[in-house]
Amino acid sequence: MTAGDERPAILPSGADDEYECVLVDPLAAAAPSEGEPGEHLCPPGYVPRRKRRAPYRLQGKELVSEDPPEENPGEPPER
Repeated sequence: MTAGDERPAILPSGADDEYECVLVDPLAAAAPSEGEPGEHLCPPGYVPRRKRRAPYRLQGKELVSEDPPEENPGEPPER
């Protein structure tokens, strides 16, 4: 592949605003679409993923929030 053939790593999905398309196969992205007719979330060579709703910070495996802690409103399941 030449420098002019580079594809963006992430594209917005034209079919659904809640998704973005992530490049997984640059050669498939360069090939013409041979898929089924209809609307697809992403072009060939890309896979869909949901966009993040809000940014978050992690400290190790713990989610760090600026908001005060909230109590779970539901009752725990019965065992």
